[in-house]
Amino acid sequence: MWDQSGSEFGNQMAGGFFTGTPGGGQPTPGEKKGGAQRAHNIVPVNIKDILDAVDEKLKIEDTEAHMVTFVGTVEQIESKQTNVSYTVRDDTGSIEVIQWIEGEGNAMAHIQVMEGNFCRVVGSIRQTNDRRHVMAFRVANLTTANEITTHLLETQWVRMKLRQMKRKMGQPMNNSSVVGAGMTGPLASLSNPSSASGIPGGLSSYQALVYTIIQATTAETGMEKSQIYNSVKGKMGQRDVDAALEFLCSEGHIYSTVDEDHFKSTDS
Repeated sequence: MWDQSGSEFGNQMAGGFFTGTPGGGQPTPGEKKGGAQRAHNIVPVNIKDILDAVDEKLKIEDTEAHMVTFVGTVEQIESKQTNVSYTVRDDTGSIEVIQWIEGEGNAMAHIQVMEGNFCRVVGSIRQTNDRRHVMAFRVANLTTANEITTHLLETQWVRMKLRQMKRKMGQPMNNSSVVGAGMTGPLASLSNPSSASGIPGGLSSYQALVYTIIQATTAETGMEKSQIYNSVKGKMGQRDVDAALEFLCSEGHIYSTVDEDHFKSTDS
């Protein structure tokens, strides 16, 4: 029921965010249009949490989930020309998961899971014509059955931690100071198979350079913007760095952590 040979997921996962189709394409028909948004967190949830959300906004303990992750069984896979549709079920319900295909090619080549297997989904909530679904950033096999139990524990741990933070600060948490920045276990990193070097495809030389620098950091809070400036001094201007950061955030390759000037990659 899980992939014994290894998964696209490592021992840690951090969140990202993108809007529209991967690679910056247009929104799917019936979806709301909007500008790129910066990812602040990724929240472990059950499918029922998504189904019960208001529109496309899911709040856990008054904190908005910019992206979600959940574990379930793949009940059905349908390959189309531009995307792959999965029906995924856990103990609380089932939901459609849509993964858009970048560029041209055989959609089947992008499928990493099989019907009947457990998988982990990472993506953002979407609603088209009053029908809720998840636009996936990654759909991958589990490495062990322990990820199922760990995920269930993490869904409760996040709620407990957010309640503690709310009591301590006396107001709702609206950033990534807890969710996404402090996760451990199977929640923490996505590996990106789009290139052998680990750098996502389709990046410019500047974007790839900034991504590589952020990807290399081991700090829990990520790489601070001034450190990136210093790392590329003589190669890139600050304006070029800012543009690369904004692009990488909007495409879900990196996300901001404790504030708007600290960044981690979604596969670090």
